[in-house]
Amino acid sequence: MNKILLAIIIFLLGFTIRDISDIFIPSAKAEVAGMDSYALKSDYDFKRAVKAIVEDCEIQDGKISC
Repeated sequence: MNKILLAIIIFLLGFTIRDISDIFIPSAKAEVAGMDSYALKSDYDFKRAVKAIVEDCEIQDGKISC
């Protein structure tokens, strides 16, 4: 009986923590010029700009420096 009660408490605690974290940690929005992340993936100008920035970057020891 105690194991079932503990499982229920942990389950409900998970929902409570998630709800509280949604209040204090807003979700990120990937929107540029009215386009969401899916539209940006197919936008030629956006791809070209990202490639130009990334080409100047180097990766050393798992760190990116631009």
